[in-house]
Amino acid sequence: MAVRKSKTEESFRPEDFLKKLEANETGNFYVLLGEDHTRAEQLLETLRARLVPPGMEDFSLETITVDKEKNGAGEIIGAAETIPFMGGYRLVIVRHGEELDSEALEALSEYAQETFEKKRPDMLLIIVMSALDKRLKFTKTIQKLGAIIDCEPEPIRDLREYAKKHFNKTLTPDGERAFSEIVGSDTRKVAAEMEKVSLYTGDREEITEADVMAICADSNIQDEWELRNCLLSGSMEGTLSALRNLRFDPSGSEEGIFAKLTYIMSDLPVIAEAAKRGDMRAARVFPGNPRYYAMKNFLSELPVEKQRKILSFMMYQMIAFRGSNLPKDIMNDLACISLIL
Repeated sequence: MAVRKSKTEESFRPEDFLKKLEANETGNFYVLLGEDHTRAEQLLETLRARLVPPGMEDFSLETITVDKEKNGAGEIIGAAETIPFMGGYRLVIVRHGEELDSEALEALSEYAQETFEKKRPDMLLIIVMSALDKRLKFTKTIQKLGAIIDCEPEPIRDLREYAKKHFNKTLTPDGERAFSEIVGSDTRKVAAEMEKVSLYTGDREEITEADVMAICADSNIQDEWELRNCLLSGSMEGTLSALRNLRFDPSGSEEGIFAKLTYIMSDLPVIAEAAKRGDMRAARVFPGNPRYYAMKNFLSELPVEKQRKILSFMMYQMIAFRGSNLPKDIMNDLACISLIL
């Protein structure tokens, strides 16, 4: 059960570790944890510059890249225990520590405890890991010792600010809503997708909803959004084109297509309001919506001819919605009636 650690009471950021190092308040054994590789490399480079004198790299610095078939705890502990040359400092960097097996981590857990109980003034062991298994004694030990340097990427809280700062792009409000809906909030995914869509726009300053859809959405989501937008705008030609695309989607079943249409048509007034206020999640037919699954299950039990009649009714309802002032409750009641006729 691999887990990624964020900043917790058992960890601190690289800049805080450097302050502790400057004040001689660090121990000998640390795990550099996370996937902000740029920040991790910056820290390692700073440690090399501070702790290893020029020309002494062969004697004072050792880097081990873990191969679980070849490397074990013995090699790592042996490298750390090597006496520094001419009274200098010993820096040991272990890369890809997540590849170490449980037996090696068990031994390193005991070694970490020993080094914190009997601190050496001339050695620092850094194990670089992308993830930890919270079930292992190793993880519990380094958490207890406060031996985690947190190198997880910082959360991206403001997409428009991030796009401007890192890519010199202006993310439009519609683009921001679409990006949030499709990509989500995972920091690594947000950074990767923002880079891709920024490259896609080339010299153009703005990133629009269309750009986000073109790069970040798969074809099924694009067809789904097109269907919703065509229905909201009253474009019958566009609606039929989007429906045709959905039908040719090899991953979409007949029942699934009707479920999408039924969802959109039965909630069209509500979806229109959601779209106006920018609530894209409420306006989109997303697979996690329980009503979508309920409708799909219901429709899958009906004969195809019955499904087609329901679809026909829904189309007429859309026309009525666009051309009348009937209250929303009445429209939704009509949709429900159409499902049980």
